[in-house]
Amino acid sequence: MANRLRIQEFMVITPGGVPLFHHSFNRVRRLDDLLSGFLSAISSFATEFGERSVKSISFEGSEILYEQPEYKEIFLFLVESGAPVRLLRAVLKDLSRKFLSKYRKELDNDVCIDEAYSDFEDEVRRAMTFYEGVLSTTTSLTSFVIPIIWRNLLEAAIESEGLLDEFHRDFGRAGSSVLEAIDGKSTINEISEKTQIEEEEIIEVIEYLAIWGVVQIVKLCPAMREDDMRFDSYLDLVGLPSRDYQLLKRAKPLCNGHRTIEEIAHRLDVSAERVHEVLVKLGDEVDWKLVEIQSVPKYD
Repeated sequence: MANRLRIQEFMVITPGGVPLFHHSFNRVRRLDDLLSGFLSAISSFATEFGERSVKSISFEGSEILYEQPEYKEIFLFLVESGAPVRLLRAVLKDLSRKFLSKYRKELDNDVCIDEAYSDFEDEVRRAMTFYEGVLSTTTSLTSFVIPIIWRNLLEAAIESEGLLDEFHRDFGRAGSSVLEAIDGKSTINEISEKTQIEEEEIIEVIEYLAIWGVVQIVKLCPAMREDDMRFDSYLDLVGLPSRDYQLLKRAKPLCNGHRTIEEIAHRLDVSAERVHEVLVKLGDEVDWKLVEIQSVPKYD
């Protein structure tokens, strides 16, 4: 897991620096040594800029990400340099919510014995398994997959967990444009064309929404009926250019409703954009099957 999300350690401390919980993914505990420097830096920044203006501190080869809900307990990730920071902020926030919910009574009573929180190990392992599954799903994101928002879950996350505040903080206006453009019909390629935002950034937004458990991802698989005279007549009517017609004849046997555009393009040794361009010209003669890659429900 540490190799995929590049998380090295997760730690919970009191505002004064007393450790409550510490989990290392590689059995090395560097956060213990970095803690005093981290707290000193936070104190300095808090005095000059306000504590919430800082969300990470970089060290050589590593970075500390942190959350401090309501200026109380501090939740830390030590991650490798180059880790997917925006994604990990959502993960860290989710773990902080679960910790605060599970141990509210102990925290309210200022219990600072780390044994009182040791059973959170199971929650961390369970959470990481979930996030690994999310990451595996989002590696399937290509130009011609379609993200679908579960609106009821999105609204619940907005109302109860402050999703939009975090989302706007991490993605700004570009994120809002992508969220508005996700209509359950448009591919990532089409969303990019509509918003003029690079596909890589759109994929980051979708990964972020997947961590929050509010998105479903489906792949676009074209299906075409067997050769018949009506179809040949339709092609004559459409008047496809010879170059398009030749590509279509090669692609047609592969369009069975199970193969993605990318898979078909790979078989034909052409670009996915080229295959999509030709198939779109056929209008209703192509039946676009939406095949679920994987649901990404939010774990409880």
